[in-house]
Amino acid sequence: MHQLLIQLVEMVVPWIEMVGIGVVLWGATEGLIKLLLRIKSVMLREPQLIPVGHIRAAIGEKTALGLDFFLAGDIIQTIMVPSWESLAILGGIVVIRTVIAFFLNKDLRELAGK
Repeated sequence: MHQLLIQLVEMVVPWIEMVGIGVVLWGATEGLIKLLLRIKSVMLREPQLIPVGHIRAAIGEKTALGLDFFLAGDIIQTIMVPSWESLAILGGIVVIRTVIAFFLNKDLRELAGK
C-alpha cells in the first residue's frame, strides 16, 4: 500500500508544481500586458487607465498563489518519502516562501490602501 502511495505521489506532485508554474506565468503575463498598455497610453499621451500599483498587485497575488502550489507539492513529497535531506530542503523552501509571502502581502496591503 505504501509503495502505491509513493507512486501516486510521484505522479501527482509534478502536476501540482506545473499548476504553480502556470499561475506564476499567468501573473507575469497579465502584468506584462498591463505594463505594455500603460506604456502605450503614456506614448500616446492618454490618461493612465492602469496604475502601476494594479500591475504590481496582479503579479504579486499570482506569485504568492503559485508559491503555495510549489510548497504543497514539496510537503506532499516530503511526507511520503521523508529523509533528513528532503526535510532540510523543505525547511529551506518554507523559510524562503514565508519571507517572500510576508513582503508580497505587505506590498499588496499597501497597494490596497492607496
